[in-house]
Formats: sequence, C-alpha cells, structure tokens
Amino acid sequence: MDVRPLAAPAEVPLRNLADNGGVGRVRSLLLLALTAALLAFGVGALAPAGAGAKANLRAKIGWGPIKDRRAAKKVQITGHEVKPQNDSENHTVPTKAELEYFRANSDMPYARYVTGHYKGTTDDIIEWAAYKWGLPEDVLRAVAVTESWWDMDMLGDAGDSFGIFQVRRPYHCCLPFMRDSTAFNADYYGGIIRAYFDGEQDWLNNPDVAPDNGSRYKPGDLWGSVGAWYSGRWHTAANEGYVGKVKYNLRNRTWATHEFFDDSQ
Repeated sequence: MDVRPLAAPAEVPLRNLADNGGVGRVRSLLLLALTAALLAFGVGALAPAGAGAKANLRAKIGWGPIKDRRAAKKVQITGHEVKPQNDSENHTVPTKAELEYFRANSDMPYARYVTGHYKGTTDDIIEWAAYKWGLPEDVLRAVAVTESWWDMDMLGDAGDSFGIFQVRRPYHCCLPFMRDSTAFNADYYGGIIRAYFDGEQDWLNNPDVAPDNGSRYKPGDLWGSVGAWYSGRWHTAANEGYVGKVKYNLRNRTWATHEFFDDSQ
C-alpha cells in the first residue's frame, strides 16, 4: 500500500474535464470525487489524520480495523515459507480464554480488536496484519526484518522481547501467546502502531511520563509511530536511528534478498 497523496485516476485525466460541458463536466467531477473517496477510505488504506484530530488528540480519525476474514481474503498467498523455524508459531492462534485474559490485562487502546486469528506463512501473516490495520505491508515487513530477521524465536532486551515484532514485557501483554503465535504478535503490533498513528497514545505529551520527546506528539505521523514502538518516545534521536534502519530495509527490500533466506533452504 502507498501512503503518498492520491493522484487523479488515469482513466479520467484532468485535462479532459475542459472538453466536457454541463452535465458531462459534473459527472466527471463526481466520478473523480467518488474515486478519490474510495481510494482514501477503501479496505486496507491508510486514512490520513484529519485537521480536527490534529487539534484534539482525543478525536477519532473515523477508522476501524477490518474483520479478520476480510483481511485474510486480501492476502496474496505466497505458499513458500522463508523462515521454516516459524512453522509452529505460524499455526498457533490464541484461545478464547487467552484473549479474554489479554483484554482484561492490556491497556492498548485497540486491544478489543486484536485476535491473532490467522494461519499461514510468515509473510502471509505480516500482510494479513497490515491489511487488517490499514498499514503499508512493506513497512511492516521492513520493521520485522529490523526487529528479528522474521524469526519468532528471537529474544531481545535481556529476554523480555519476543517474536518477529519483539513485543516487550512488561510494557505489552501477554505471554505466552505473544511469543507462541506469529499472528498475535503481528496483530498486536499493527494495532499499537495504528493507535499511535490515530492519536490514541496522548500520554506521550505528558512531561512526567515522556519528558524527552523530540517534538510534540500528534496523529497522522507514520514514521513517528514506528519510532515510538522502539522507545516509547516521540521523534527522539534514538528513534530516528531506528527508523533509519527500517527505511534502509524498506528501500532495499531486505526480506526478498538472497541473504535473508534461511541457510537450510
């Protein structure tokens, strides 16, 4: 998915509008407006933060995650697993009791939407989470490269961070499924990045909690949201270094290079 500004549809070039008179011109303008609206708010699109939300961090952006099954239908199934060591975790989903425990103990704003209910290859799971949360697939792929080289067995932060997106305790809930389920790990990451992007984490503007932000927290900032996952701060120097690594992996599509593939293949 692309987060660049929308362009006019190729089948309705702007230069042709001057050739249409009266009703024809109105119809063309309506078609442009409708097409732009569908592109902006369609399935999996990253809807930009509105001016009202920027003025009030508590305002909703007017978006919600799509259903698990609907996101699954959007996935372009790869059928090839580049990280076979993830097979068990890729086919494990949280039980109903585990999800109830998670929602009772997590303060993540979108916890009620996180399910981890998807099975597939590691790449399919990353793509599923991206579609579900309206985030660019390749950004999530690049983050997972940076965090874990797509290895669900990865342990970081002295054994406190788990899985392909390195979900860290005690800041995020919950074991064992954030460690044992790739889909839950990715679903949770997508949900919290979306919460940052939507302006739901306004504690970031509390100087007692986050005193060393590089700038004021605001919604509509995708790279700020990615950096906040790294440090729990907003646009610090450390964040920019981390985001730089993600952008490097995004630019080079590291997940598609020969050296990324498992040595056993």
